[in-house]
Amino acid sequence: MRKEKRAIRDKNVIEGLLRSCRTLQLGLWDGREPYVVTVNFGYEDGAVYFHSALEGRKMDCIRANGLVSFVAVAESELISEDLPCGFTTHYKSVSGFGHGEILEKPADKEAGLAVIMRQHGGPDTGFDARVLERTAVVRVTLRDLIGKANPAFDGDPQI
Repeated sequence: MRKEKRAIRDKNVIEGLLRSCRTLQLGLWDGREPYVVTVNFGYEDGAVYFHSALEGRKMDCIRANGLVSFVAVAESELISEDLPCGFTTHYKSVSGFGHGEILEKPADKEAGLAVIMRQHGGPDTGFDARVLERTAVVRVTLRDLIGKANPAFDGDPQI
């Protein structure tokens, strides 16, 4: 990170920020060009889970190589000034990198959907077997989580 003073290093704070988010921008690689799409998700135990249709560009990318990056913005506020280049944004965000795997077993899919539902405060049991059959669930095992804040993070764990 170029501006080290903006780094959030405390893993608990980073995870708290990520859990406060409802969507993330998922970055994928299809072998020719990057592809970014917004998804809702759940985070638990070092992994991000998202769901999808069984087919489509997102799933093609996961099947091709599994490379995943993302950014989730927990807080964002535009700060305006009188001068054209005086504007800035105050924010707290989390970025991550990892490998996506399509879950095949119904029990694994159900567990992944439960993580997503808990992230959003919804019911996390009682999934319809027919829905599980026609829904793809992807687990992204994370190798890096990076927190960033502007203004510089002051160590206050409040999110």
